[in-house]
Amino acid sequence: MASTFSVTVLGSGGPFADKHRVSSGYLLSIRGKPRMLVDCGGGTFERIGQAGLDLSGLEQVLLTHLHIDHTSDLPAVIMHLYMSDRGRALTVTGPRGRPGNTDAPENAAPQLGVSEFVRLLFGVEGAWRYMNTFDGFAINATDVASVASGAVVQSVHVDPALIAEGISIDACGVPHGMMPTLAFRINYRGRSVVFSGDTSGATPALLALASQCSMLVHDFALPEREVPSGKLHAKPSVVGWIANESGTKSLLLSHFMPAIEPELDTAVDIVRRAYTGKIELAEDLSTYEVG
Repeated sequence: MASTFSVTVLGSGGPFADKHRVSSGYLLSIRGKPRMLVDCGGGTFERIGQAGLDLSGLEQVLLTHLHIDHTSDLPAVIMHLYMSDRGRALTVTGPRGRPGNTDAPENAAPQLGVSEFVRLLFGVEGAWRYMNTFDGFAINATDVASVASGAVVQSVHVDPALIAEGISIDACGVPHGMMPTLAFRINYRGRSVVFSGDTSGATPALLALASQCSMLVHDFALPEREVPSGKLHAKPSVVGWIANESGTKSLLLSHFMPAIEPELDTAVDIVRRAYTGKIELAEDLSTYEVG
């Protein structure tokens, strides 16, 4: 019997070449059919082929942020869809851009949002403008406010085909250095899965977004000790605190980087000091039931 609502991990790694883990990407399936894609980093397109996944029912892509390890395979997926005779628009949702702020060094340079990102790739003057010659080609890009301060959880536009399935989506901004970043919550008939995106820590909005969710998929990139880029990702102790405070029923840890791999057992033990619920470590091409 097909799973009702599940997450297939396409990539559980970070921005490093690794024979076991590719970069971030997750497929959400309803009754065994993939309907949504969350992030699409390097290697995820190959994983889709390895698993023999059928993307004909894919309706919406959610991009937590526009770092390369979360977006680089999106053009390959889109090309595949339209080479497979897709004749309808694809909805792509992600963070709104932000202007530069010279008073905040990490935000000194302006950052683009998902609409501009899509335009630069596929617009009539974009890098892959030829895609517009495909019958039915269209991307409906939606920018979502990504300010990380304050307990602001917002409803997100949902593709009509997914509304018909009973899907709703919420989001909030989370802190990740200079990059506008979102966490997403996908709700389906009493079940919910939250993707933290890459986040440097807890915020009131993230706790509100994840409150009592069925599954929290959380960034687990770095160990508790100080390491390079350590200010961009939450420490294991913070991940445990978020899981406990939000009341999530299960925690799926993902987005591992080389620094944490040899210390995963220790890092998970740190999470368990605060969170006593179910914990799993994401593996590429594994599927996890949301429920």
